[in-house]
Amino acid sequence: MLDPIAFLPIDGPPPPLHDLSEGDGAQIDRAVLRVLVVDDEPLIAQTVAAILNAHGFDAMEALSGEDALRIARSFHPDIVLSDVLMPRMTGVDLGVRLRNEFPQTRVLLFSGQAATSELMRRAEEQGYHFELFPKPIHPDELIARLRGLR
Repeated sequence: MLDPIAFLPIDGPPPPLHDLSEGDGAQIDRAVLRVLVVDDEPLIAQTVAAILNAHGFDAMEALSGEDALRIARSFHPDIVLSDVLMPRMTGVDLGVRLRNEFPQTRVLLFSGQAATSELMRRAEEQGYHFELFPKPIHPDELIARLRGLR
């Protein structure tokens, strides 16, 4: 059963964890991880940031790719967790721009849309690999995965 924001399951065990230590190989050394949550749905962005803050992360939210770039320049996130399908700038396009401007920042994407695979394929053809989380994702799984990125 999902809650009304269609992101966070409210009962049942979380799915099995997958190792996210591969990918771009960036190491995160900060004691408190800074996470920038990007979603064009304000309730999702705010809820995920609030959950992360409640579990010891330093999280902020952005409601667009453009806002995320502006915030990243002052917030210096260790991790950017972005929805893929957003107006004006997709999460994949945001990820490419972040990788070019902030090469040490880990970019993680989440989506519940089938159209995501074409965007991900095009990014990989250009040499960009982004980890993709499914939507919905259980909060416990998200927290465990983010903590596993150290």
